[in-house]
Amino acid sequence: MEIHPSIKYIFEPESVAVIGASRDPLAWGHVILRNILEGGFKGRIYPVNPKADEILGLKCYPDIRAVPDSVDLAFIAVPANLVPQVMEACVEKGVKAAVIITAGFREVGPEGEELEKKIVEIAERGGIKFVGPNCMGIFVAKKYLTATFGTVRPKPGHIAFISQSGAFGGTALRWATDRGIGFSSMISAGNSASLEVSDYLMYLADDETTKVTIAYIEGVRDGEKFKKALDYYTKKKPLIVMKLGFTSSGGAAAQSHTGSLAGSDQAYNAVFKKYGVIRVYQFDEMFEIAQAFAHLPLPKGDRVGVVSGGGGWCVEASDSIESLGLKLPKLPDYIIEELNKMLPPFWNRRNPIDCVATPYPEVYVKAVDLLMKDDNFDMILLIGFATFGTMTAGMESLIPREEQCARELLDIVRKYEKPIVLANPIGAHEIKPLKILREEGIPIYLTVQEGARVLKAMWDYASYRKRRSSISSSSS
Repeated sequence: MEIHPSIKYIFEPESVAVIGASRDPLAWGHVILRNILEGGFKGRIYPVNPKADEILGLKCYPDIRAVPDSVDLAFIAVPANLVPQVMEACVEKGVKAAVIITAGFREVGPEGEELEKKIVEIAERGGIKFVGPNCMGIFVAKKYLTATFGTVRPKPGHIAFISQSGAFGGTALRWATDRGIGFSSMISAGNSASLEVSDYLMYLADDETTKVTIAYIEGVRDGEKFKKALDYYTKKKPLIVMKLGFTSSGGAAAQSHTGSLAGSDQAYNAVFKKYGVIRVYQFDEMFEIAQAFAHLPLPKGDRVGVVSGGGGWCVEASDSIESLGLKLPKLPDYIIEELNKMLPPFWNRRNPIDCVATPYPEVYVKAVDLLMKDDNFDMILLIGFATFGTMTAGMESLIPREEQCARELLDIVRKYEKPIVLANPIGAHEIKPLKILREEGIPIYLTVQEGARVLKAMWDYASYRKRRSSISSSSS
């Protein structure tokens, strides 16, 4: 499956035009142009509006064909009935790719469907592929391109986000940005009349700024193309999908929303399983898992070591981890002997390790170090680390030690290259020691179950990659 040349100009444009740019601050064309400017796009920017000479300090052109230079990417925000003639003009101009913001196509019924077919025919004739229609725009971190009608300016990162719903995409983008989660790109796919999720995955598989992709989809039209894209993408990077429209009423809603064909949910599950796709049903879970893939190495096995500040969390971790099919190996004697020197005599001497509410952060770091360097453990779950100084009266003197131990923990993670996730059920995520860890990419979750689910997802994808590798080796 080849990547269409237009894709490059969506993710790597050197020049953009906003057709339908407006002086009205409430118009989509104005908002998108303003966001492109304020986002710091380094390339050439051309507003197009026959009724204006200048918008937001930029010279305005009456028609895309009047722009004196080449245009890589055109954003189209004009009424639906005008889109065909705008697309004709783009073809004449030699525009490489487009993003159609305008709604009022297949999602509104037969008349809109015919209009959508018309713009596809015009675009295909001119070799143009486009995003949308009926979308909220795109964000590409490496080009400083924020071309959406939203108010959120995403933080740069390593997670690519594809959404067939503008409302879902905008909401999730704000939720993630408020929590400091960064993106390499965001594509609001809309009706996917020209470019589909499959096309974006083919590009993102080889994009150096992307380590993991998350996708909200309601359905795909070309199942074979989708499977080929999954086959190519997932052998290189993890894919997390929130696929909705799995009930009869949800499928009907998807059809009226973006005109998507929801299809059999069992068929989707079978395809996802075959290609190692991680399916989720809530968007917070989607981002929780993506953060781990964006920052942590893949585990080499399914064996988990747990270090906990309390016994109840040990019980919760044991149930969560084993119910997910992961393993809890026994502690080797030498680890028990080492921890005997630091913990009270009544500690449990097993995995999960119960640090019996020991307030000293050095104990937790030592326990993690012992598990990290031991070949019996592939992943680490650390629960309740470095919260005593802030959350316990009279223990403020511990805070500098907790901050120092957080830095030492980072050194340990880098040294051994095993994934570690933190669960902090106390909820004090903004305290300095935890911020030190989170800013360096260590995921911190509110519950033990969340941490366990993330480790399970990482192992599922790592084992899928191992199976693919062994099949390739045996067939060569």
